[in-house]
Amino acid sequence: MMKYGALLAGAALILLTACDEQTAQSMGSTAAAELNCVAKTNETVGVSGSSVSDVTKLEDGYSVLMEVPGAEQPWVCETDLAGNTKTVFYLGEG
Repeated sequence: MMKYGALLAGAALILLTACDEQTAQSMGSTAAAELNCVAKTNETVGVSGSSVSDVTKLEDGYSVLMEVPGAEQPWVCETDLAGNTKTVFYLGEG
């Protein structure tokens, strides 16, 4: 009986570790998307101080809604799943 208990505990530990690794990878990609989008948005707009207001995970990456100093409407930054920026665009006119 003790043998099976140790086996079940080991299996549970393996499953728990796999979940933690997936969560860490996901959090890492989200953080990378946020950091890369702040840098790319600041570069594109020519300002400093842009900030993330929302992050949406998409099938092929992230859509990051950005607040930019002096902009009337938000900017959007899109990334791949690793958080590398693909596009930055303005939601307003001009």
